[in-house]
Amino acid sequence: MVFRLQPGALNHYLQTPAEQRSQDERSHIIKTDVVIAGSGPVAATYARIILEEHPTARVTMVEIGAQDGKILGGHHKNSVKYQKDIDAFVNVIKGALQTVSVPPEDSYLPTLGGDAWTTNKKQVFHGSNPNQVPNKNLKSSGITRTVGGMATHWTCNCPTPHEEEIVHNPIPKAERDVLYERAAKLLNIHPNEYNDSIRHTIVKETLLKGLKSRDNSIVNMPLAVERRKDNPDYVTWSGANTVLGDIEQYGDRFQLLTETRVTNLVRPMLDGLPVGEDIRAVQVRNLHNNEDYFILADAFVVACGAIGTPQILFNSDIRPQPLGRYLCEQSIAFCQIVLKRQLIDLIPNNPEWKKRVEEHHKAFPNDPLHIPYNDPEPQVQISYSHDFPWHCQVHRDAFSYGDVGPRADSRLIVDLRFFGKQEISVDNRVRFGPDDEKRVGNWLPGVTDIYGLPQPTFEVTRSAKDQDNDHNLMKDMCDVANLLGAYLPGSNPQFMEPGLALHITGTTRIGKDPKTSVANPESRVWDFQNLWVGGNGCIPDSTACNPTKTSVMIAIKGARALIHYLEKKNKSQY
Repeated sequence: MVFRLQPGALNHYLQTPAEQRSQDERSHIIKTDVVIAGSGPVAATYARIILEEHPTARVTMVEIGAQDGKILGGHHKNSVKYQKDIDAFVNVIKGALQTVSVPPEDSYLPTLGGDAWTTNKKQVFHGSNPNQVPNKNLKSSGITRTVGGMATHWTCNCPTPHEEEIVHNPIPKAERDVLYERAAKLLNIHPNEYNDSIRHTIVKETLLKGLKSRDNSIVNMPLAVERRKDNPDYVTWSGANTVLGDIEQYGDRFQLLTETRVTNLVRPMLDGLPVGEDIRAVQVRNLHNNEDYFILADAFVVACGAIGTPQILFNSDIRPQPLGRYLCEQSIAFCQIVLKRQLIDLIPNNPEWKKRVEEHHKAFPNDPLHIPYNDPEPQVQISYSHDFPWHCQVHRDAFSYGDVGPRADSRLIVDLRFFGKQEISVDNRVRFGPDDEKRVGNWLPGVTDIYGLPQPTFEVTRSAKDQDNDHNLMKDMCDVANLLGAYLPGSNPQFMEPGLALHITGTTRIGKDPKTSVANPESRVWDFQNLWVGGNGCIPDSTACNPTKTSVMIAIKGARALIHYLEKKNKSQY
């Protein structure tokens, strides 16, 4: 028989003398100091700072996914297999992502023969979302449910945003700068790991020559990566494990629970209703046996991504008006080009590369290219600027799209990905139920995702200003592409499906006003003393660049505020 604790059972447990508690109650209660929901780089930041800067705090991390590998939250691209064949990694990314909101499709099969069951209605498959309006959906938005989260397959690009991308962040600039430095160390960010690459140098110099008015914006991509000392042909990409550091040094102060769903944040109850400004426990479910239990703690962090975090708050009946609102997602323009012949022909005449090229042709005399097989890929960034308000990546990497396959030699291919901002609007949102549960209207209640939590539903549109900006962004990408080469057939300039950037911000935004933010500048949820949120959803701005470094920066401040809370609480007990 499955034992399922209800939130009210916590009150009974707390009010019952220890010797009178049932075996079920005793076996379904865990005690710790801090519970962290999630295991990505932001959750890892909270764990690292708390364990490192508090001498005794115990941290329990809860992850809904499994640990896919021996290294806790390691980047899967560190495998030699994928560094030798980057296009093979595309399938890893596709397998890792689970789409957030999928409207049901027409399931009527007119050619189905025999007496097989069918219907002339749209069938709501498990996990699909009948409440989703297709033209307001972020169709390609996905979640990675595994230890390490998105950091198991991310590109590791970690730019610092332009000042126009940090308008609403309530953390003062001087403090932000210090926190950004700490974030860079946690993520192990380096800007020069590809300087010895022939292709990187060719691409960067071509762009500097062709875009002279923007030469200050053309830089090496700041990446969370380090070239290996034992074999410089390979690199080590940063994952959640990089942020956590040597977790074994903390012994039993750190615990990781995998394939465990965080269901509710539980407050003390009075007459059947939650009361108070403190969370007392989290109710979790072991997904293997569907057993529920509580984890008691002094402080709680929810860092499950820009969708998962507000989802847990909503399911816990913590529903401030801004929750899920002010959502911003980036547009993506994408193309792939084959480098110009004249650029390739310059390689053997360059004295810096002559020896490498000669050694390559000696080892591989049938190769017509002047590029060694172990030459690292280009990693160039055209940064956001006032006149060109978008973020540009010129590189060769793996996404859930853009694999080259047998169409061309990958050494000749360069990917162009241009990311555009979205105007901030309170009406752009992800929701998990009707605004007024007593007046449901056309909203179909009780719809859940495949894990049994309230189904996320997007209501997102791009404004006229966004559309104009996207038009200019596309033109700029085509101009940049023409400097480098010709379009790879099948990868001509195109806008990708909404949500594919996976860079949603704003859904649990921090700020100084509870009317327009979910949490204060320290990421503590308004009206609660011991509840913090973390992740890209905390970013209150619309950004074009990758958000991870900023999310980690915000999380460092939040973790230190949590430590201060623990210290204050401990002093009050003596």
